[in-house]
Amino acid sequence: MESKINLTEDEKDCLQELMNIAYGSATAAITEILDAFAKLSIPKIQIINASELKSYLSKELNLDEEHLVALQQINGTISGENMFVIDKKSAKNIAYKFGLDEDEINDEEVADIVLEITNILSSSTISKLAEDIDTNVSFSAPSIKTLTSINQLNNLFISKYEKVIIISTQLNFEDLNIQAELFIFTTDNSILYIKEKLNKILDEL
Repeated sequence: MESKINLTEDEKDCLQELMNIAYGSATAAITEILDAFAKLSIPKIQIINASELKSYLSKELNLDEEHLVALQQINGTISGENMFVIDKKSAKNIAYKFGLDEDEINDEEVADIVLEITNILSSSTISKLAEDIDTNVSFSAPSIKTLTSINQLNNLFISKYEKVIIISTQLNFEDLNIQAELFIFTTDNSILYIKEKLNKILDEL
């Protein structure tokens, strides 16, 4: 099975295009709620061994400062986890945009807002992707933690899997000094299902 858990360049390009469309609906939703233009970067897609995930994230994330990490499990034919990572300063700037004053902003309020953003991103992106590849998904309630070291990610349920496909993008509000990253992790069987659907789409082109 391991040899099948990979994507050809054509499959990657096709998935990237589908994710661009999915991120379009997510940015529209975020822009509407915050009344500020949001931009999601072109998704980066790769498959790595699950055992290498922590090492990969330690290179991708700048953990010199405190970050909030929201995790949301994806259930269904596409199973996996969404991880939204935002530094504390950016999270506070989002709270200001939600209309909170300085004296109203505390860790609990900021965490609630980050969870809300995670919910919007998850439902918009994964639901759209699921629709485009003709399947259904559901989401568990997201959880949040403060991260000051990559070792605090030990409990990622995804470590049970052999391979993981990572779809990552940066969320940027240029005028608001807000930057964050969204990672979508999907698992062995999901990769095979996505691969099958991508080939069906490619065959119809």
